[in-house]
Amino acid sequence: MENKTVSFDIFLEPEFPVNSLILIQEALRISNQYRINEIFKIKLITTDGKRIRSSNGQWWKVDAGLEGIKNPDFIVVLGGNLPVQKKSKKLFSILRVAHKNLSKIIAIDTGAFLLAEAGLITNDTVVCVHWEVKNNFLEKYSNIKIVDDIYTINRNGLIFGAGGISTLDLILECISTVKGKDYANEIAQALIYRPRENSTNQKDELFELSLDNICKKAIQIMEKNIEVPLKINEISKKLNVSLRTLERKFYKMYKISPIKFYVNLRVKFARNLLFYDDRKINEISSMAGFNYNSVFINSFKKIYNKTPSEYRKYFRNQQFDNSIF
Repeated sequence: MENKTVSFDIFLEPEFPVNSLILIQEALRISNQYRINEIFKIKLITTDGKRIRSSNGQWWKVDAGLEGIKNPDFIVVLGGNLPVQKKSKKLFSILRVAHKNLSKIIAIDTGAFLLAEAGLITNDTVVCVHWEVKNNFLEKYSNIKIVDDIYTINRNGLIFGAGGISTLDLILECISTVKGKDYANEIAQALIYRPRENSTNQKDELFELSLDNICKKAIQIMEKNIEVPLKINEISKKLNVSLRTLERKFYKMYKISPIKFYVNLRVKFARNLLFYDDRKINEISSMAGFNYNSVFINSFKKIYNKTPSEYRKYFRNQQFDNSIF
């Protein structure tokens, strides 16, 4: 494909992550600049061809509506903060046709929700999403295989990226595949960036290494038992340490008790559901392991200075505000 222009049609969902878009645009632009040629061609797409707002409040002009997608080499789906609230049957149809016609489809961040809704994800497809929405995704699509890697590339032409900086890792790998490592390397050098392997875990490895091993294992147990929380002494027994030792480790590392840490962890889990989903407050409370709404509301307000409903309303007002920032 040395002399062929490679086309990227980038579909933008409302509240799409602007950092991922810019990383893709810059990587492809730098390659075109160095080669003094249009090696890569980008087209920005929305459902109706009208300007669209990103997650940081900026408005973006685009090149076309869905009718502008015409058998590109790659379709990039940049999912937004409202991944399932706005569905387009026309988009799903276009994605299915494009997949059948062998276009590679890249789902970034919450873009995986759209591919799942379009029925493109099969049992042998390996998916990754941003770790914040992993539980939301599994709640809706429990039969889909999901990993914590920064990106996954499947033989069936479906590609998934966790979002954030890992979007750059993914786009460099795509460039390397279609144009060769020289292209990808010169872009990485221009951006002063060292690409990571796709199997890199999304959570910060340096942070993980800094954790006390007992605390790390305790947190892993907590994360696996959100809806039905364990008692702290049950966790200490699983780790074969005394309750006092576990408490001492948490106070040393976090300045709070393991009980308080566990509650905060469940509140953060609920926060992500409030932000990305439209479930009722009492349902989210239950999913986060709170038997009483009042306890959930008070715990949430202590951390975020807003009740769960106030928190959701605040962000929804921003997300649906049509004013130009």
